[in-house]
Amino acid sequence: MVVVIGAGLAGLSAALTLQKAGREVRVVEASDRPGGRLTSDYVDGYRLDRGFQLINSGYPELKRLKIIEELDFQYAPRAVKVVMGKSSVELGDPRRYVVSAFNSQTGSITEKLAFIRYLASKPRVGESVESHLIRVGTGALYKRVLRKFLQGVFLSDPSQVSATVGKEIVRSFISGKPGLPAAGVAKFSEVLSHRIHQIEFNHRVDSLEEFAKEDVIVATDATNAAHLLGLSSIPTQLGSTTWYHSTSEPVSDSSMLHIDGEDRGALVNSIVISNLSSAYSPQGKSLISTTTLIPTSESEVRRHLSIIWGVPTGDWELVAKYDIPASLPLFGTDSQRVTSARVTKGVYVAGDYRCAPSQNGALLSGRLTAQELL
Repeated sequence: MVVVIGAGLAGLSAALTLQKAGREVRVVEASDRPGGRLTSDYVDGYRLDRGFQLINSGYPELKRLKIIEELDFQYAPRAVKVVMGKSSVELGDPRRYVVSAFNSQTGSITEKLAFIRYLASKPRVGESVESHLIRVGTGALYKRVLRKFLQGVFLSDPSQVSATVGKEIVRSFISGKPGLPAAGVAKFSEVLSHRIHQIEFNHRVDSLEEFAKEDVIVATDATNAAHLLGLSSIPTQLGSTTWYHSTSEPVSDSSMLHIDGEDRGALVNSIVISNLSSAYSPQGKSLISTTTLIPTSESEVRRHLSIIWGVPTGDWELVAKYDIPASLPLFGTDSQRVTSARVTKGVYVAGDYRCAPSQNGALLSGRLTAQELL
């Protein structure tokens, strides 16, 4: 018997890998549902994901799991809308958004070609995502578009993120097809958990002595893993806040992610999430999901939302606010790859903070940990 502590993506992936190999697995989870942060609440007719997050259907681990076809997956546009002054510019896959490639507001053709060079170039040792992009010549494209977009991806300024780790994630976004299950991100975790033969919820683990005679994979968040394993430090965790506002007035018919190309406030991005899936809001209502990284008042959020969407926001209803202190791990410029998941005999650890700050990183860590145990 192998016990997996934690039913987040890493734990579910580890359990599925062990099951496939013929091992008996028992997953225990402290909360009342699977998924960790990848879950949703249903409040007064609104579906509220705990933190804005698209699922990249092109991630290798998702393809391995063959799960997308079970999710009623709603694909997002492969573009962002960059707000410049009182107008906006769409920037995305040049095969579909041909005109945007020639719009100088988001950067010159030379700078956009430099971004293509970036995708093929090799980061230098100790280099950050920002320094790598600037070095290859992205200039105004980085300042007006890429910096703000990547802040939403990494939940940190690109100057703080390892160029090596960052480039892997950027490339996956370029080649992938992001979107959401129509019923919210919780559906992803639910489908995976239904494949597990033995899973227990509302089971809090305070000591590994409970499983002294069994192999154990600790797949909790970094803080709880440090507690259970007796570790003195944890990787740096990045926080974020997701704001959900509702309105019955027209906002936009676009399901693109909106960012401010002039950096006029604290918002990193905003999206009418109910345009991507109508199941996110009651009929006649629009649900807007917005991300901030620094402590910000709601009045400041409303002010910046008014700039981004070009409409008054004073009468928008605040449906929910999610403060998530440990949204993603920081992979800084001095980060080193983890080579083994084994802590002591029979005890292993898994989590996104050991592979990459992404859903794919969590799933990959779980699978690799299980394979090492096997």
